[in-house]
Amino acid sequence: MKAFNCLFSGLLLFAALSCTCSPKVLTYSDAERAFISSLTADDSLVVAVMGDMFMSGLKAGDLDSTLAVLKVVEHNVLYAISDQTVSELKVRFESMPVVDYELTRLTFSTEGVNDMVYRYSFSGSLADSPAIKFVLNPVKVEGRWYLTLKDAYQNSKDLNEKDQTHPLAPAPSPIKLHRQ
Repeated sequence: MKAFNCLFSGLLLFAALSCTCSPKVLTYSDAERAFISSLTADDSLVVAVMGDMFMSGLKAGDLDSTLAVLKVVEHNVLYAISDQTVSELKVRFESMPVVDYELTRLTFSTEGVNDMVYRYSFSGSLADSPAIKFVLNPVKVEGRWYLTLKDAYQNSKDLNEKDQTHPLAPAPSPIKLHRQ
């Protein structure tokens, strides 16, 4: 029994010492707090203007140059969207053009996961017509903002709580620009 108590005490001491010596793991919640605290009013303004210019371009029917500003994040690298995606979006906005729109929400989380939610109608004013929700994901890479489409796998504040990233999950890796 005495040997068991010594072994147990030794294990407890080892566990206590190893916990205090290990490096702190950056969690998603830590990354979110750090990112949000780094933002300025200029960041919100830049993102809001980018989103408005994008939606105005869609409303004006200037699909080619408007869709050309969109990017995509794959494996934490920012790329231009593919020609296939541009073609699919053109079909969408030609069959359901933006007639009227409004920004309903802009929220920030991390450099690569944010929500810019628009409602737009394709048959009249928003007050008088059915509306479609359209979600952009502004991302900040190397101090500059880019617009990406919100992917289904990315968290959104609209999702149920059970679908959100756990606050103690590891922090996301930084996003890098694709350079050829």
